[in-house]
Amino acid sequence: MFNLLMSAAEGTWDEPTWVIQESRFLEYTHDAIKDKFKNLNDEVIDKIKTFPALFCYESYVNAPAKVGQITEIQRRFGELKITFSIQKEIPEIPYAQLFQMFPDIDVHPYGFEINRHHWAIKDVNLIEVLKKHGFVKNQVLLSQPRPPKIFITYSWDSPEHKQWVAAFAGSLRQNGLDVTLDQWHLRGGEDMSVFMERSIREADRVLVICSANYCRKARERVGGVGYESHILTNEILQQMDTTKFIPIIRSLPDTNALPPALQGRYYFNLEEGEAYNIQFHLLLRELHNAPMPIPPIGTNPFL
Repeated sequence: MFNLLMSAAEGTWDEPTWVIQESRFLEYTHDAIKDKFKNLNDEVIDKIKTFPALFCYESYVNAPAKVGQITEIQRRFGELKITFSIQKEIPEIPYAQLFQMFPDIDVHPYGFEINRHHWAIKDVNLIEVLKKHGFVKNQVLLSQPRPPKIFITYSWDSPEHKQWVAAFAGSLRQNGLDVTLDQWHLRGGEDMSVFMERSIREADRVLVICSANYCRKARERVGGVGYESHILTNEILQQMDTTKFIPIIRSLPDTNALPPALQGRYYFNLEEGEAYNIQFHLLLRELHNAPMPIPPIGTNPFL
């Protein structure tokens, strides 16, 4: 079996995550397979993640498909968020060649499925089909780990500050991190408190952009910053040794002004200057759990 994911938006499969309406899960899937996988409990999710995945675009996009793997499935109200990775060892499949493959992967080349945003599970050996069409030879396809999930919390100090945060988040994504940012992910009409709670809960690490204005609002519990600070403080109090929340210094002249819950915690200083690149590199290491190598212990020179 394999997962077939069809998107209408060009560039979807260049990102590490995809959100789809839950009602479109298992469309164009045989009824027997639907019955087996429609209950998305933990066991079913673990099974689905073992299947290879074909990431396609609707026909009018006319963009190449990619082969990879679903690494995480998050169940949300009315929708599913999928984290995935692409197998770099397998070349992209131009749409013209994908069209020729459709009958072999249980897709009608002239049916409506190729123009429908959906997620199907097909009872087909995708790897064998890819071998038949010359896209796979003797490559060993390794499971890909999901990228670390990062949430950035900050205050809307100024247009310049928001732009800096967006550029910073973009740099993190370019370096293999699945970043959630309100400027990208908060949808019109969505409850902002629910968005904050969910983003903090689902993140592996939370980067707290500590500008002077953010720290003031956090201390005074003002607005959205105050609400997020309340959540952050509660989590830290429940687990004092947590490393989930990382202070990021930006436009903060006095680090003693950090919110109480973050005082005494190791921070990264991303103020403009010569040290920025060094601090950013160290932050990447931390987020990827790739610490600086420790030199081995040598022999005692006095023995």
